Amino acid sequence: MRKFIRHPNQIPIDIKVDEAEPDHIDSGMINISAGGLAFRVPRALSVGAKLTISMPELWPDYQAQGHVVWCRDVGGYHEAGIQFAEASEAFKARMVAQFCQIEDYKRAIQINEGRLLSREEAAREWIGRYAEEFAETIGWQ
Repeated sequence: MRKFIRHPNQIPIDIKVDEAEPDHIDSGMINISAGGLAFRVPRALSVGAKLTISMPELWPDYQAQGHVVWCRDVGGYHEAGIQFAEASEAFKARMVAQFCQIEDYKRAIQINEGRLLSREEAAREWIGRYAEEFAETIGWQ
């Protein structure tokens, strides 16, 4: 069983760093777990820095707060991990992750099979094929 869910990186996240001079960073999520998430950023982030994460293209109302628990240089960019501020943030993020997986499935079906699915059709197919495995991966049994 996987400990982290790989996130389709075609769906960007927006990060607001709540430091002395707040700024916004466009990022790509790497994975998500029960307590936080990892993502790519163009610059280093300070361990302990507070962040607000959103996904405006996917779910305009989604926001989660957390703080940086690690950051490392990966040659030309950085990878960072955050811990969510509250357990409810992790639940919301897992819901977003599931939605991202469905959107990725929808794109893959169009590319690989030439079928154009609505979000509802993609969701039904994805749930039928992968929801149980997804639930086990993130501990929703």
